Amino acid sequence: MAKLIAFTGGGTMGPVAPLLALHNALKEMDPDFDFIWAGTEEGPEKKPINEQSIEFVAIPTAKFSRYPSRKWLSFIFDYHKAKKASKAFLEKFKPDIIIGAGGFTQVPIIRVASKMDIPCIVHQLDFQPTMSNSVIAKYCKIITTSFVYHNRKFSQCNQERHIATPNRFANKQIPGKSVAKEYYGFDPNKPLLFVVGGGTGARSLNDLVENNLNDWLNLTQVLQVTGKNRSQGSQERMGYVRREFLNEKDMLHALAAADIIISRAGFGAISDFAALSKPVIIVPIPNSQQEKNSRHLPNAIVEVKEGPEFFKRVYKQASLLLHNSEQSRFLGYELNKAIPTDDGRELANIVIKFIPKD
Repeated sequence: MAKLIAFTGGGTMGPVAPLLALHNALKEMDPDFDFIWAGTEEGPEKKPINEQSIEFVAIPTAKFSRYPSRKWLSFIFDYHKAKKASKAFLEKFKPDIIIGAGGFTQVPIIRVASKMDIPCIVHQLDFQPTMSNSVIAKYCKIITTSFVYHNRKFSQCNQERHIATPNRFANKQIPGKSVAKEYYGFDPNKPLLFVVGGGTGARSLNDLVENNLNDWLNLTQVLQVTGKNRSQGSQERMGYVRREFLNEKDMLHALAAADIIISRAGFGAISDFAALSKPVIIVPIPNSQQEKNSRHLPNAIVEVKEGPEFFKRVYKQASLLLHNSEQSRFLGYELNKAIPTDDGRELANIVIKFIPKD
């Protein structure tokens, strides 16, 4: 009888991208595996998951904020709703194993699954363990991590192991830079800046481009990903292309085309840049775990924090990198070395060991 593997996660593409890489590795190892995905109702993950022909089920999310919020008042009710939906999901589909990579969608699913003796595995992407992974650690068979830690971060879990981060672009054939630039209609002989703020977009990065577009176009061509429903600034023009969201093929061409990248510090995105050895200027979300991601990659990225003269500081760093190809190559090399990636095979070998036998 075919085994059913359930993935859970969404809200952003951060916890989704590595699981899609894992899905491809598992499918290649055993074509008889079946897959299902429990995601969020409003997140950006449904389309790329459906493109992989994975059945998608939306589960209500109960997110507990680290900081004082009105959502604290409704959390108990939200969690009860999410737990009820999770139980219905598990009873209907009866998956053989649950796999997550962060995000609060996984919390009620994994807690209910453990009571039903369904094995659960979670991958920790960011350097700082997420709350959504910490609270379900004791229900997991193993937690894998992208960073190497000197001390265990998930003591409640029996096993913790550092692995290569599953990445959809690892070991893939990469388009040449000129071909990739022409894919978007850019001049292959001119430099290209790729600006991306994640699947849900980043207002500060959008403003960084749109409010200073003439300055950017005096320096470089620009490819901008704004996030869903956030393409409301400057119109496209010669040397400037804007998209709300990129599918896997589009993202591969965008990364291959880019001479430098400006991005948030979500670890899913960082692992994409590492897989392709791309030089990147990181702008972490203030007062977030993203700051710790960039802090632990000191020689592999250029970090610019938001604040006074934000544009001038980013523009200066971008200009330096565009005019110093040796430094750009060094950063890409260091990032690739600091963040080992693979096509999901290492995690897939672990997953297979925990799938119950008939």
